[in-house]
Amino acid sequence: MFRLILFQLIFATFLIFPQNFTEQNNISDNSRYYEGKSGIDLNLGFYDNSNVTNTSIMTMINSSEVTSSSGGFSGSISYQYWFKNYLSVRIGIGALVTNIENKTYTGIEPIYNFTGYVTTEVATVSSILTGLNFYPLQLSDEKRFLPYISFYAGPYIGVYNKSEVLNTSVTEVTIVETTLGCRTGAGFSVLIGSIFKLGIDFGYNFMGDFDTPIAAKENYSGPDYSMLFGFVF
Repeated sequence: MFRLILFQLIFATFLIFPQNFTEQNNISDNSRYYEGKSGIDLNLGFYDNSNVTNTSIMTMINSSEVTSSSGGFSGSISYQYWFKNYLSVRIGIGALVTNIENKTYTGIEPIYNFTGYVTTEVATVSSILTGLNFYPLQLSDEKRFLPYISFYAGPYIGVYNKSEVLNTSVTEVTIVETTLGCRTGAGFSVLIGSIFKLGIDFGYNFMGDFDTPIAAKENYSGPDYSMLFGFVF
């Protein structure tokens, strides 16, 4: 996995640094407005997960159990460099929060010999993806409206953590698994002034199965939707 991440960094550096940085200061026409520029993007949104939300309450004699779960959040931060006005290389770190579940049991059940427990389960899938953004309108003189299509690839890292408190004992389980995958997407952003941009992004994550299930699932392929906040410099 370390070699894969190192390869991504070398690949991004190879595309970025051979460019002539002094040339960007002489660009005045919109047909090359972005060439030689960099950008930082922050994406916040939702991941379409079948386990997103459910709440249930089960009541037994002298006892009760409350279960609540949520998930489906996504976020990423990325750096990109336009080596052509219509094409940029991008490397980013992201996370899909697939499931957060809490169970609380209280009561007196002599047959089980305990009076209560609290269980917390958290499953996340993080990614380190490198790829390209293609901006078709930047083949012309348009510079404010930035529709694009994208393709990124890299490792997806699944992390599952379960913590259980039963009477006076505490048990913790942590599972970490890695698989390869890619993300295809599309979206648009609008340049506000000469620095800030605001947009919408959506895509689909394709990933291989984890060797060990992460919160009872081996594969977390699925779409995500997000708002994009960024700036160009």
